[in-house]
Amino acid sequence: MTEDKPLGVYIHIPFCKAKCKYCAFVSVADKDCERDYIAALIAEIKGSQSVGRAVDSVYIGGGTPSCLPRGAIDDIISAARDAFRLTQECEITVEANPESCTASFAAECKAAGVNRISMGLQSADDKILRAIGRIHTVADYVKAAELLAANFDNISSDIILGLPEQTERDVKASIALVTANCSHASVYALNVEEGTPLYACGYAPDDDRVADLYDTARALLAARGLKRYEVSNFAVSGRESRHNNKYWNCDEYAGFGVAAHGYDGEYVRYYHSDDIADYIETRGVCVTKLTDKDRFNEYVMLRLRTERGIDERAFKARFGFDFAQTAGEKLARSVADGTIVRANGHIAIAPDKMFVMNGIIEELMLD
Repeated sequence: MTEDKPLGVYIHIPFCKAKCKYCAFVSVADKDCERDYIAALIAEIKGSQSVGRAVDSVYIGGGTPSCLPRGAIDDIISAARDAFRLTQECEITVEANPESCTASFAAECKAAGVNRISMGLQSADDKILRAIGRIHTVADYVKAAELLAANFDNISSDIILGLPEQTERDVKASIALVTANCSHASVYALNVEEGTPLYACGYAPDDDRVADLYDTARALLAARGLKRYEVSNFAVSGRESRHNNKYWNCDEYAGFGVAAHGYDGEYVRYYHSDDIADYIETRGVCVTKLTDKDRFNEYVMLRLRTERGIDERAFKARFGFDFAQTAGEKLARSVADGTIVRANGHIAIAPDKMFVMNGIIEELMLD
């Protein structure tokens, strides 16, 4: 472990009021085991092998953390404060949905030291929201966003592209709603995964249409001062998500809770069971040891998702050799065909090719 660098902490809350039709995350609407789960989660945090480490980001995600009983968020953050040394500038994020984003939730978060809220909008059309199983309305979102803006100056919202019957008009309306109160936006392309109700219905988004909607969203967000810093994430300068940047930088982070993942920043990744009852009972983890090839490919894949791409000096400091020398002819071809830009010590996906990056990245990874 790289003990000289602050750790990131992710904490998973698997409970929701209702499960969305596109959701493949580990989450349930049954809250019978909620108190036992919170107790197990706090015990895991306090018993962490990283106790005493400096932490500069805490992210409580889900699921829907805002639907927890009052006092639970405070208890979880208090456990993190007891276990770790939260830095003065620590970014503490809690995810929320509009229907459970109440005045008491906002007050508890503020009192607990939360300084960032991430709330899901997904669409500005009530008909689409109902079709995908969201239980809030657009009016609920507006009310919740205004409440949050009165209490926090760092708010993020999510939008999904490729939803059933979604139009460019909806994307424009969604951007207008988000930018009214938020300094950060996450814009995701819908991925219909097996096991979800949308998958069972046979729905599949049109990739070309989604790409067009993405271009619309990117241009509108940029016009409103939210610049892209990762393929799906946009922010006012200084409001980039510190926690998510740890993932894209391959930095160290600890994961707590069912299905949560962690990484030691070098060769070890681990993950918890995705069964809630099993997590409560054992809180065990499964460990995956990375090879040198794994480390190289993960770093290339994650860094090239970002606007700045691979910093050549940072790459050499991490791996001990030059990326450009290793990538060789593959890199030269990508630069020549305009899919990769190499300038000022950085190697990055061309700005207009970010949405179709997968094939470009695969070309630069080790076979």
